Amino acid sequence: MMQGWRARIGQMRPATAIEGAEEWRTVAPTGVAFADARTIVRKVDDEGLKEMMSQVLEASRQLATAKVDLIVQCGAPGTFLRGKGHDEQVVEEIKAETGIPAITMMQAMMEGLHALDAKKIAVGTIYSDEVNVKMTEYMEAHGFEVVGMDGLQITDPYEASLHDADSAYRLGRDVFRKSPGADAILISCGTYRSFPIIPYLEMDTGVPVVTSNQATLWHALRTLGLPDQIPDLGKLWTAA
Repeated sequence: MMQGWRARIGQMRPATAIEGAEEWRTVAPTGVAFADARTIVRKVDDEGLKEMMSQVLEASRQLATAKVDLIVQCGAPGTFLRGKGHDEQVVEEIKAETGIPAITMMQAMMEGLHALDAKKIAVGTIYSDEVNVKMTEYMEAHGFEVVGMDGLQITDPYEASLHDADSAYRLGRDVFRKSPGADAILISCGTYRSFPIIPYLEMDTGVPVVTSNQATLWHALRTLGLPDQIPDLGKLWTAA
């Protein structure tokens, strides 16, 4: 039987990280397969992310050779640093280059929050304060109120892979406690493991949790018309 007989999803991720790709594979619905391409990110700052985004079309061409049905650009700061509208530009450039539909990780997180009807967001990231300011501006331009923002101040992209999933739980719980009125938690970084802790963070805070890998897999499947429910990945999977 062909690998990916229901859908073949191409994912481009930073070369330093395998965590996000492996999280996807551990929960992949039957008949869904993934093809990988990598981009180099030397530092999670403006210059490093510009370098990453300069490789997007080459990575897209690589994925296109696998005859994927959808191309996913992972690495949310690469688009939100350029402001509202840049995700749509990247998606159009990928489609023009390959003829294949595309989505971005940052788009997926915003779509996830909208699907949950969230308005006031407590945000935890691995990023520096400088990068988090840009993320806040991007989210506010999309109609969200960021009521709390904490970052781990990581600029070496490999360092995020050294954190276990319980780190994401603590980050999400702590920023939620400092964010009065928050109706959702967003945890951003595709290298940062989150799948094992999502149900517990939702249970302990009483609000839905959106994470980079969770939301992007959800958005990819829904974009392809696949209705699969994945147990224990949070309230997002049952959102309208």
